[in-house]
Amino acid sequence: MIIAAFLALTTAAANDVAAQQEPSAGRSSDTPAEVLTPPPETTMSETAAEQAPHDTSAVPAPDAVADDPLQALDAAQTRFLRLRDEGRNEEATAAALQVAELSQAAYGPGALDTATPLINLAIMQAENGDLLAAEQNYRAAIGIISLHEGRLSVRLIDALTGLGGIYNGLGLNGQAIDSFAQAMRINHVNLGFYNFEQFSIQDGLTESYVALQDYDEANFYQESQLEIHQRKLGRDNPEIVPAIYKLAEWYSRIGQLDESALAYRSADRLLRDQNGDASVSRVEPLLGLARLHERQGNMPAAVSTLRKALRLIDAAEEPDTLLRANVRVILGDAHARVGNSVSAGTEYMAAWADLSVDDIYLDQRDDYFTVPVRLAGGPLNPHALGARSKPADQLLDGYVLLSYAVSPKGRAIDIKIVESDPGDVMDKSTISTYRRSYFRPRLEDGVPVVTEGLYVRHDFKYARSRKTDAGPIDEPASRQDSAGERLELPDETSSD
Repeated sequence: MIIAAFLALTTAAANDVAAQQEPSAGRSSDTPAEVLTPPPETTMSETAAEQAPHDTSAVPAPDAVADDPLQALDAAQTRFLRLRDEGRNEEATAAALQVAELSQAAYGPGALDTATPLINLAIMQAENGDLLAAEQNYRAAIGIISLHEGRLSVRLIDALTGLGGIYNGLGLNGQAIDSFAQAMRINHVNLGFYNFEQFSIQDGLTESYVALQDYDEANFYQESQLEIHQRKLGRDNPEIVPAIYKLAEWYSRIGQLDESALAYRSADRLLRDQNGDASVSRVEPLLGLARLHERQGNMPAAVSTLRKALRLIDAAEEPDTLLRANVRVILGDAHARVGNSVSAGTEYMAAWADLSVDDIYLDQRDDYFTVPVRLAGGPLNPHALGARSKPADQLLDGYVLLSYAVSPKGRAIDIKIVESDPGDVMDKSTISTYRRSYFRPRLEDGVPVVTEGLYVRHDFKYARSRKTDAGPIDEPASRQDSAGERLELPDETSSD
């Protein structure tokens, strides 16, 4: 049951706001993004957090205190916060719904005290993928706040920003822009033009314009964040460096690599001027530049930049062991991607040694070296030949299950088709991709070793044809041997 359905806000103020945010049901969407970016994060309202007692060790169920509505509400709120903090999102959503219902029962459906529970419910529904329900509850909260506090209430900012994220998630990017723009106006009225609180709104607008392929507008909202930092803190203040990194990563994301490199160099200059040429603080912009060099295919420049970062770390009075190991893994990966297994192995073994000097680094060592990691070789094709041009309702689901091993040099060996359906549609393509792949190998006792018994399942779409109607061709005999069995795949396969 959606809480918003209970609300009968008939005043002019509520209707004015609701009219600006028409429901999405039955509406055609704007041009959606190829890859949807999650909406800007919204945090639980401080008002909601303040309702919870400090001790949550023994919280009574709300129905145990049903005779006292406020006590029941307090218990439900405490339970909701505990479930949310424990990451139990489905249960937390149900608890948030109960809090909203109890708030309405205690204060009345249109009371201001019901707005925060509705926003918290919308946040949880969005996290669980129920975007339509989240939309309704955000809109209901916006109507309540507007009715009681007016259309310029600062409390509307987070609700409108959250609603904009929902519209982006639904592909309704024009409506998202309207919601974010309204949040921006309220932000500026209350906090001024150059406040830092507006950045989440600008990030939401960025995603809306990216989805509409309007990169000039998207650039404006990212570049303006650095401009605001510079106005507030000064153009030569090293405190603006994180904002420069953010802009550099944005430029890299949309393929403006030269602009990204200029941003990283600007950050490096500020850090060098502030801390000196030998400062370890320069490592981060150098890593950014190395990524750009590698992406541009300039491997010598990437390797040179990473080695410069290592020299800065080693020159410090107390070298940061973990940072040095991380850079060595990055350098090893750079070598591995171009098939230089000897240099890659040297860096991996040095990183292993760094991460073995103290037990506090062992988890990081395991993350790097317990299982092989595929680094290069291209993506697996999600469509069989001829399927990409077909309408989605004419496509069928197929898969290939591949077994392989990874050698100490980081190459896939012993590649075999375990099972495929339909057979001989994507078998050769999948095998070819893994033959040309490069891996970070598993290390054992500090040395690269062979890893056997690896599997990858590749799901794809294909169009029905006479060939597939006739049944799989060259179906492996192992298919019948494993019929009815469910193979458990290692985590490594999820990266593909």
